[in-house]
Amino acid sequence: MTRILIKNAAVVTMDDRIGDFETADILIEDGEIKEIRPDIDAEASVDAKIIDAAGMIAIPGLWDAHRHTWQTGLRGILADGRIPDYLRGFRIQMATLYRPEDMYAANYAGGLDCLENGVTGLVDYCHNIINEDYARASVEGLKASGVRGLYGHGMVPVTENTFADGRGLSEGNEKADLSHNWRYETAREIRKEYFGDDDLLRFGIAPQELAIAPAAEVEQEFDLARELNARITFHSNQVAVPDGGMRDMHTLSEHGLLGPDVNLVHMTFTNPEEWDILDGSGASVTLCAETEMQMGMGFPVAVEATRYTEAGPSLGMDCTSSTSGDMLAHARLVLQCTRWHGDAVHYENFSHPKKIHWTTRDALAWVTINGARAAGVDDITGSLTPGKRADIVLLDMRGIAFAGWNRKDPCSMVVSQANSRNVHTVLVDGKIVKQGGPLLHVDPEAAVAKLESSHDFLNEVMDENGGFIPQPPVPLPLYEA
Repeated sequence: MTRILIKNAAVVTMDDRIGDFETADILIEDGEIKEIRPDIDAEASVDAKIIDAAGMIAIPGLWDAHRHTWQTGLRGILADGRIPDYLRGFRIQMATLYRPEDMYAANYAGGLDCLENGVTGLVDYCHNIINEDYARASVEGLKASGVRGLYGHGMVPVTENTFADGRGLSEGNEKADLSHNWRYETAREIRKEYFGDDDLLRFGIAPQELAIAPAAEVEQEFDLARELNARITFHSNQVAVPDGGMRDMHTLSEHGLLGPDVNLVHMTFTNPEEWDILDGSGASVTLCAETEMQMGMGFPVAVEATRYTEAGPSLGMDCTSSTSGDMLAHARLVLQCTRWHGDAVHYENFSHPKKIHWTTRDALAWVTINGARAAGVDDITGSLTPGKRADIVLLDMRGIAFAGWNRKDPCSMVVSQANSRNVHTVLVDGKIVKQGGPLLHVDPEAAVAKLESSHDFLNEVMDENGGFIPQPPVPLPLYEA
């Protein structure tokens, strides 16, 4: 039996039945949380590795519920871009220039980036699958990183006329398999070869968007996911269209596709009637607020997602090509945006709001238990609950920057004050992967070298092929009406 005993931490469990602790110990046995309480006795610590967490806050491992991890090698390239720039730069240009080894390097380094930032759970929406080799490389990169999560196998064609302008995404790309049926067989093969039902990394399906594919095709892809017992991660209602917005919920409902195994991403242009359809379906909603506001994809819908889903939203950072992987910063941003959104009616009437309707605990739920729920694993992780797996982050609050921190409400400190630099210790499934320094289970320098080599290659072929957005830009009527 392998035992770890975390001593003297302030503990934020995100389990209302247990509550929080100003000071407590956490006993872990064979990767499972066994007990949380003050002063766990000496007998329990026999043969245990002791972690002294005095001055630290223990929280559940963070979750990023939506990330295109394959873009890790082009970090920050789209920090000043809008959605047409993203589509032209990544989906039409760069997607076709990637090699399988670039997919591996990005997913491997992307998973490590998560762990470095205290993100123990990731929903990867992998929509650059040009052929079977790309799928295998993507899965192997994530698995090698040691992050928990969901690999979302992209059904979006990188090879056909995906956009309304009629240009094929991989015209002239000899690597591309120009059919679509192979994606179904590859999904079945990848699922069987790489994934068990209880693995650290689980299998999911990322169907085509209804904005770009016939409903009948999308239905087939949902059916495939259910055949394979795969979670569904689905871009939805993220395109601004005239006359009241998109109608994805109508279409999904008419085809009987909504359900608790579906995670809907963005939902920024969802009208009230569509929200009513979602209500009671069991589907979850993920916001990617930083990217949505930057790229012109609408205002994050935390208010609506809380009202019309069982537990409220989860959060994703979407793309490191635009934003960072600091999920605590993301939670803080969404919390304040949501507060502003709810208070706007007061400002319009030149009055002051009297109450806080969205709390730091709400925000921490968005990036812990709700993220686990989006991935379909909230029964085993997402909160510090005895019986769940030990995905735990210790945030170091020692030092002048955090002196005087509020011991009576550690949750408020986590969301209002902490960030990635506070991440001291990270456990995934009871395994210590970071403790007071670099990641322990890998060679970080080798991972950086692999990603930088990929970065250099991609920039070289980008320049050889007209840059990130070749001129004149391809028209995108759907997004530029």
